[in-house]
Amino acid sequence: MQLVRRTVLAVLALVAPLAAAQQTRPTTAPDDPATPRGALRTLNQAMRDGNVAAIRQLFLATTPSEARMVDADAAMAAALARLRTAAVEAYGPRGADLVTGDTDAGAADSSARIDSADVVVTGDVATVVYRDEKDSPFVLKRSGGQWKVPVTQLGKPLDPAALDERLADLVVQRKVVQELTDQIRQKKFATAEEARQAWRTRILQAATSQPTTRPVQQGP
Repeated sequence: MQLVRRTVLAVLALVAPLAAAQQTRPTTAPDDPATPRGALRTLNQAMRDGNVAAIRQLFLATTPSEARMVDADAAMAAALARLRTAAVEAYGPRGADLVTGDTDAGAADSSARIDSADVVVTGDVATVVYRDEKDSPFVLKRSGGQWKVPVTQLGKPLDPAALDERLADLVVQRKVVQELTDQIRQKKFATAEEARQAWRTRILQAATSQPTTRPVQQGP
């Protein structure tokens, strides 16, 4: 299950703490993308809601490859949001927590990190430092009057083969999530625990069966 969610959770782990990208409270609404804090809170919520349009707006992609990454991550977020909705309808919020994790607790933790972060805004660049990750500053950029998260902040640029591999992996993972969502709605699992175990088993199977597209490194 962690393999399915790793991309989205990695994004959330970076996004949520960054939303404290001002040293003083903004005068605009706290979730207004016109402020660094508001942009990151909005993106955090958009990832949890699976709001594809908002996710695309709040990431700053400067190349076609980066745009493909954003589209793939947004699609995964949307799939996970649909899974959460189906699980809540079938098992209630607590049961859904077994399947998708406690998203409310995660949001509370994220908010705490947001509020405790330090930030310096210089022109169109906001540098954010988490209290628990002082050696890993994070940068937001203002574009078109809104603060956005550069895709480059999510990791090193991928070469074409690595990008194709990542995107193919996400396609497989989304398929697993969608199948599980459909089966939960069809009441194929009597309990949330059964659904959780099915997800874990299927994603592990998918991970081990997915062929790599990267060339094999030859020894010296």
